[in-house]
Amino acid sequence: MKIRNLLIITVMCSFGLGSCVDLDLEPKGQYGEAEFFGSESGVETFFAGMYGWLPIEDFLFRADDPSNPNDAGYRKGNYNGYDAWGTWEAQKHQLATMCGEFIGPDQVNNNGANFWRYDRIRDINSFINSFPQYKENFDETKYNELLGEARFLRAFIFSGLVKRYGGVPIITEIQDPAADTEILNVPRNTEYDCWKFIYEDLKFAGENMTSAPDKYRGTKWTALALQSRLMLWAATIAKYTQYVNYTGEEAYDRGFAGMSADRANEFFQYSFDASKELIENGPYELYKANPDLAQNFHDLFFDENSNETIFFKNYIHHDIFPREAWLIGHSYDALMLPTPTMSNFVGSQAYPSLDAMRRFEGVPSLVDATGAPRRWENPADFRNELEPRMRGSMYLSGDNYQGIVFNIRRGLYKTFTWQASEILNGGGNEAPNLNGNRVLSNDVNATYSDGIDPSKNTHIPINSNGSINIIGMQGMRNTGGAENNCLTGGYVRKYIDETRELGRIVEHSSFQPWIVFRLAEIYLNHAEAAYEMGNREEANKYIREIRQRAGCKNLDISTNPADLDQWDYSKTQVVYPIDPGLQFIRDERYRELWGENQRWWDLKRWRVADRILEQWIPRILTCYYVVDEDRYIFLDEREQSTRTYNANRSCYYQSIPGDEINKNPNLLPQNPFR
Repeated sequence: MKIRNLLIITVMCSFGLGSCVDLDLEPKGQYGEAEFFGSESGVETFFAGMYGWLPIEDFLFRADDPSNPNDAGYRKGNYNGYDAWGTWEAQKHQLATMCGEFIGPDQVNNNGANFWRYDRIRDINSFINSFPQYKENFDETKYNELLGEARFLRAFIFSGLVKRYGGVPIITEIQDPAADTEILNVPRNTEYDCWKFIYEDLKFAGENMTSAPDKYRGTKWTALALQSRLMLWAATIAKYTQYVNYTGEEAYDRGFAGMSADRANEFFQYSFDASKELIENGPYELYKANPDLAQNFHDLFFDENSNETIFFKNYIHHDIFPREAWLIGHSYDALMLPTPTMSNFVGSQAYPSLDAMRRFEGVPSLVDATGAPRRWENPADFRNELEPRMRGSMYLSGDNYQGIVFNIRRGLYKTFTWQASEILNGGGNEAPNLNGNRVLSNDVNATYSDGIDPSKNTHIPINSNGSINIIGMQGMRNTGGAENNCLTGGYVRKYIDETRELGRIVEHSSFQPWIVFRLAEIYLNHAEAAYEMGNREEANKYIREIRQRAGCKNLDISTNPADLDQWDYSKTQVVYPIDPGLQFIRDERYRELWGENQRWWDLKRWRVADRILEQWIPRILTCYYVVDEDRYIFLDEREQSTRTYNANRSCYYQSIPGDEINKNPNLLPQNPFR
């Protein structure tokens, strides 16, 4: 089946035409069970519908879905514009902003978006149970490939439940709605049993699915990638849940939320084995097409022929469906670039914090040996020593988007004679900011002329009337509002399409795929599992390869605490002792996967979310022009809306939906702290 047709069918079967996979009902029109399951094209059509339901948290995923999570219609497809997987406002409410990778409108949401997809599991079970009746229509290899693909899809969808709710009912047969309630009210299985069930599905899938690479559809390699990710999740849940105080919580005591620590190595091994087979025998390699390593890192997300991409989620162009339709384009560029210079919509919604910047190699000190702010002739020089991977992930002052140079300046100082330590928050009551010495604005066109001398002020553009602009064209405005206001001193570059036609960057007009699995993540999974199992040489091998591609100067895993992110390291040690080398691997995961919607889940599986996101105050990089020196300074200030992030222990497991409990009381006990 051609890819374009597969995508069309995916949308039709996933949005508004979900009845085409209600195979337990009477055949509708020309499509019944035999038409779907009796031929390869029919099976592919059926599977296309299932791919639309995979729990892929992409450009369209909204972390704080505003609909009622206990509304049964919400889970059955009656979204009315409020589904977590289908809103244009997703960039306003991303997982990356929820956990502090980006700074935008959203913050920690301990509840998350529900995913109770037993309707789709029922559809796949229909196939798995009925497909043997049509075995004679297929040769042995193709039959097993298709059965393996079904079990891959079931494992993927089922994992979306288990990651959120822990132990849930394992259902493999088709239930009769007319059966007795004793049969229909299936009790929860333990979390261990659920992860073991997922492993068995993925093991079968990996042994039977095709080994021909296909970025649009599951293969042996996609199954191994999913096993690599999910079994690492299960392993760390097992190892670190013991450090959460679940005393007296029945769901924990009965094994529905959490697992015994002695199960950890079993799952670490499953992850290790899958990663190793994929790395050593799969047709993939780290993307290294461009000798400019910053551009190379950016471009790996756009080259659809990249051998690093294992599986991605694609989007359909407007010539097929209305622009506002679900899965028809997305709005990432329009909602992450500033307006009016780049975006033609409402403009940027989220930005990299100074904390995120400092995790990368080469970020310069903002102060000199005396503790005074360093002086810079050109703000763009801040970028000179940054590791290329950071340059490929973020836009800073001096960077270029289609001929437009970013100018991200918060304001100016008439004079600056203070230590950097005297600016803690960037508030108006701090000594350097009193008596009108600091000048800010909400208007990018606002100007300042007092004391400006073209013969002396040579490092800043001077307008024809002898004035200078108070702030940069791309910010920062003097307001805490996130929309089109660079809150942090930088913009997101990762996943931004740099080939877009200026003047046409609007909502639902972006089509770059979302990469679900890429080889670098598998390297990181493998390194973490290897290190946890004591194989540090194996871990270092793959960390070196990632850091070499990233353009880092220091390639090896460091065990020097000075090289670690100090906030994460100190906060984690409050929960449990952690080897510095393991913390370095976690930090490296942050750097490589920054902005790819994995950080929130990592904090949850390591059981440190409620500590690392405890009284966490984002810091921002602010640039000012000092008029009497004709120089620039960068300051470390508090983000303007003065928010403080806090997660709590309830975030590790979401509530079992109340209406599901009303239908099936055997889903009790409710999850811890719920």
